[in-house]
Amino acid sequence: MSLRDSLQQTFRRISGEVLPGVLENAGHRIEDFRKRLDHLNCSLAERALPEDRKSRVSELSLHRKARQAGQKAPELRAVKGGKNL
Repeated sequence: MSLRDSLQQTFRRISGEVLPGVLENAGHRIEDFRKRLDHLNCSLAERALPEDRKSRVSELSLHRKARQAGQKAPELRAVKGGKNL
């Protein structure tokens, strides 16, 4: 049996026996892969944001969500005699 014949036979076996099972389970694998990518993306975003900006980003996110929910924004007032950080 030549190499070509051997490869063709292997390809036929894979396409006839293995491929249908792989395609059947592909939906679960794709969803698992998507979840892993989402987790990796969140992890990279967490690492990319400097510690001193995390609280400000969190605060801005909460204000944006409140506006989307239809809540009025709190009035910001200057406080005299406040401590400078």
